[in-house]
Amino acid sequence: MLFENKNKCLEKILNLDYDEACLDISNHLNQTVQIRGQYEECHNCKFQNLTIVPPLSNNISLLINTRSPLQIYGDFNESCRYTKLFYEHYRYGWNITSTSKCDLIYIKEPADNSYLPILMAFIILFSFGTFWYMVKCIYKNSGRLRRVLAWSTELEEDLTGSSPLVIERPPSIRKHPHRIKSIDVFRGLCIILMIFINYGGGQYWFFKHSVWNGLTIADLVFPWFMWIMGLSLTISLQNKLRRAVPRRTLVFQVIRRTLLLIFLGIVINSSKHNLTIAKLRLPGVLQRIGVTYLIVGMLEIIFTKRIEIDSISCVYDITQAWPQWLFVSMLVAIHTCITFLVNVPGCGKGYLGPGGLDDGGSYFNCTGGAAGYIDRQVFGEHMYKHPACQRVYENNVYFDPEGILGTLTAVLTVYLGVQAGRTLNTYQNVKAKSIRWIVWGCVTGLLGGALSTFSMNNGPIPVNKQLWSLSFVLVTGGMAFVILAFLFIIVDILRKWGGRPFFYPGMNAIFLYVGHELLRNTFPFGWIPTAQTHAAYLFMNLWGTGLWVAISIYLYKHDTFFTI
Repeated sequence: MLFENKNKCLEKILNLDYDEACLDISNHLNQTVQIRGQYEECHNCKFQNLTIVPPLSNNISLLINTRSPLQIYGDFNESCRYTKLFYEHYRYGWNITSTSKCDLIYIKEPADNSYLPILMAFIILFSFGTFWYMVKCIYKNSGRLRRVLAWSTELEEDLTGSSPLVIERPPSIRKHPHRIKSIDVFRGLCIILMIFINYGGGQYWFFKHSVWNGLTIADLVFPWFMWIMGLSLTISLQNKLRRAVPRRTLVFQVIRRTLLLIFLGIVINSSKHNLTIAKLRLPGVLQRIGVTYLIVGMLEIIFTKRIEIDSISCVYDITQAWPQWLFVSMLVAIHTCITFLVNVPGCGKGYLGPGGLDDGGSYFNCTGGAAGYIDRQVFGEHMYKHPACQRVYENNVYFDPEGILGTLTAVLTVYLGVQAGRTLNTYQNVKAKSIRWIVWGCVTGLLGGALSTFSMNNGPIPVNKQLWSLSFVLVTGGMAFVILAFLFIIVDILRKWGGRPFFYPGMNAIFLYVGHELLRNTFPFGWIPTAQTHAAYLFMNLWGTGLWVAISIYLYKHDTFFTI
């Protein structure tokens, strides 16, 4: 049911949960009025019957979800339509007074603001960061002051002829002095956002995955993480090749890591409550990471040259990898052909929608088109059963966002990161690296936008995280190029920011991911709040995320790093 009559909307004291509002409907006509509506984010969906208001009635209330604007109208007057984003915990009134007039009014405004908790959290975190930075500056300046005082004391002692015994402290050794810190900062940013989003993100809609097409903050984290994996892979591989590590050893390392990632992914899937082996989900985040790592890792081991030199050619970092690019392009072409040319039974060719109510219900059991059909044939019950689109489109077939077909384009995501790493290894000039990253970011981003015609639903290939569409890969990859260029200049070149606190989680990303997934519903990382509000969930989710950041700092300070 899209909407339901709820008794709590009829209570004098509203006790609404997050993302809920009430609409009271009063019918002053001598005829029965049928109210119809639909969420605006439901693409090409038919209006649904919400309720029937008897003549001269004023006690009908609807509980409305406030995540998306609602289109609503009554059959007494087709011209009387509303498309409105209702606000959380508000109480609205709709007075039906004549066949030519209808009014939507505010009855009661809430005492709280749903976005106030996140604003307060931002202010507190920003203030804490500023205070910590000031303390560090004072500490550094006090060290300089101590050296000045020590110099003056030494001069005085030379003049007086007395000199106490001075014991010099050994210089401190910096951990991993040759690492490119901006990569760890970027990875740490991704893993912190991933933990916060997986824990609930304060139950705000922009920290949730898109219902189908489009982008939210939650949709960016996973592709960025995979992009960074490709970047790290090529840097690590080049270092090993320069040390003359045998390629067969590298092959065994890639296979071993792939199997471990897939195994850990299945373990995480099996940690869900009341789950039987017959319904165990086989695809997953770590599984996709493992498979793409295997494909890209094998490509790089086979074709990468042992020694790379700086070249005056502006495209040398591309031309030296033409076999890899050819193979990745073939995978993308296979993905495109299957998506648009395979005739799915009951669905036809080229359908990319969520099924259910989409397109007036014409493709009700066609969620994901060819991608969903292939996964359901291969995995059956062993796949994700509650996709994000189910809340709006009311589809009832399984669809897995980490399915088989999307893995082909996910390889391109990883390989765009490999290209960024190859640029880093090939060119020694900072300007050359940065310009190339920015150009890559702009070109791929614009190309992805063009494939979607810069719209949410009307392009030939919409930006879609659930399908891991080609436009989604190009747009998110383009963002990653630009972010890396920015962080590289700020963190590694200009040294204006040390990358804290993101640097610490970036050094133990895989440990934090597995740990937070296994312990997400256990105290002290999570609990059931007594109040179903954004403030309660935001505090709990920030607390759980902060604990994992603290754990990463502890591990770093004790030189403990978990790798696969």
